[in-house]
Amino acid sequence: MKKIPYIYLEFIKILFSAVLLFAIFGTVNDIIIKLITGYSFPNVQFLEGKQSLTGLFILQYIGFALIYFVIYKNSLSFISFNKGKQRKKLPPIWSKYLVLFGTAFILLFYIVLLFS
Repeated sequence: MKKIPYIYLEFIKILFSAVLLFAIFGTVNDIIIKLITGYSFPNVQFLEGKQSLTGLFILQYIGFALIYFVIYKNSLSFISFNKGKQRKKLPPIWSKYLVLFGTAFILLFYIVLLFS
């Protein structure tokens, strides 16, 4: 029986953690949108006729992807199946700016949604 290459195990770890964190973010996002607009996720009437909100909705998930990247690169990549590889954290300035832009992208959608 062949051993499973470490790269496949790493891919499964990335996929599992991304799905888990995006599910948590999606649930929290749905709750906040429901509090602001009264609509839940399958009913997206709050986006109808407002292309700017649709773009900001997509930008919000890009912001979360940036935050996930920082979490993965600085924390989750050190939990590894391949112990021989050297891992490096992101430089602190990059981490700070990526988290700042990600948070701004997420909050921008809520602010525009609140005042529209």
